[in-house]
Amino acid sequence: MTDWYRRKTWTKTDEDEFFAKLGRARKDGRAQYLRIQAVNLIDTKETIQLAAAEMLLNKILTEYPENRIEKSSTLNALGEIYKLRKDFDKALGYFKQSLDFEKEFPNVRTSAYLNFSEIVVQAEKTAFYDEVENLLTDEIQKETLKFPFQNYIIYSVLAIISDFKEDLAKAKYYFELAESNATTQINTLWNPQKKKWGIVKERKEWLDKLTKRK
Repeated sequence: MTDWYRRKTWTKTDEDEFFAKLGRARKDGRAQYLRIQAVNLIDTKETIQLAAAEMLLNKILTEYPENRIEKSSTLNALGEIYKLRKDFDKALGYFKQSLDFEKEFPNVRTSAYLNFSEIVVQAEKTAFYDEVENLLTDEIQKETLKFPFQNYIIYSVLAIISDFKEDLAKAKYYFELAESNATTQINTLWNPQKKKWGIVKERKEWLDKLTKRK
């Protein structure tokens, strides 16, 4: 049986049942339940569910403004909604807000740095290329574990930016790293029992096209 806060549909009955359960939940956990439910609706990529997810996420920001644990994840999820809607300007705004809050409250980190970087190159927002290059270079230098799918995106974006700047040697270097991470079959950085976790299961066609355009 699916948890009451992990629904993939959002009918009137779903909504009524969800908020009835939410009202009985502990107050300090309600923002988390709202976010988890929103993320599950975003995963469907359906118009009605995306609208419901946006409503739930905005409730977190308006009704639990002091909840710092959920804020960056909430802003990142709102960015993902607008990314799916192809409203790249609004998506970038939310991803940037998420990144800015993570500087203020680094206890929680999201995929906003990847999402922001992807949108910048996908929408060819060249004014942000330097910012993204610095962001991803700093990320590479951090002593944190990264899965192959994260490295695939990081190095693909850096290859695109380097090519735009006509630094062909660096573009080739990043392209080869992206390709290496995209084609790896196991993840050796983490639990050996979970070697398939974090590998690239489905490549991003638009990203590969931009990377290989040079």
